[in-house]
Amino acid sequence: MRKILALFGICGFLAPLLMGGFSAQAQELLPILEKGQTLVTLSANDQKEVDQDELIASLRLEIEDKESRAVQDKINKAMRSAVDLAKKNKDVSVVTGQYYVYSYDPNPNPKNLSIEQRKKGMIWKGSQELNLKSKDSQAILDLVGDIQDQGFVMNGLTYGLSTDLEEAQKDSLLEGALKKIQAKAALISKALGKSGFDLVEVNVDGSYMPSPMPMMRGMAKMEMSMGAASDSMAAPVAEPGKTTVSMSVSARIILKP
Repeated sequence: MRKILALFGICGFLAPLLMGGFSAQAQELLPILEKGQTLVTLSANDQKEVDQDELIASLRLEIEDKESRAVQDKINKAMRSAVDLAKKNKDVSVVTGQYYVYSYDPNPNPKNLSIEQRKKGMIWKGSQELNLKSKDSQAILDLVGDIQDQGFVMNGLTYGLSTDLEEAQKDSLLEGALKKIQAKAALISKALGKSGFDLVEVNVDGSYMPSPMPMMRGMAKMEMSMGAASDSMAAPVAEPGKTTVSMSVSARIILKP
């Protein structure tokens, strides 16, 4: 019992010290105000829709064979050919994606077979992705058509904003959001009869959200059976949309007396 009371006594002694430490920390985060000054927190947002300027295509190659070595050899050769073709255009960015190989049993009733029969019947399947990106959309579309003609299938085709355009738009929106902050601060200062204001802290948060992509035309052509590989496959068609870019700014201001 004495030990418990002693423990409570120590906790009671430390609590004010700890709380005092936290209070001191909180005070350090706030600017020291002089007489007649007022601290105000403001926020503003600016956004705009921007025409998408970069087309991104993702394709994949799928190969099946009874030998894992044959699967990988076919993928490696086809991927080498596709990468070499894509690299001929310096305006197109080429990146290879996920590469995996696995085996599966095509028999719908494997329990009816012996272990040896199941091993002999296993099929190996492999796949690898190829990702293309460029501001020259026609170059991407023509290239995708040629690569599809080599046996690749479409994973995805979508427009977006290039990094440089996104950053340029964010810089423009930041300027607009800061002007809104200053306008709000001036309005509050005038309404409260203050002589002016100072910005003491500014936090910036920018983001962008792609608008829904329009339906791509020519999807039937994109999904043509590879059994018709003797005929040249038509290039896919895609139209750019818009991306909403936004910039949020929060700030603390001190109103002067």
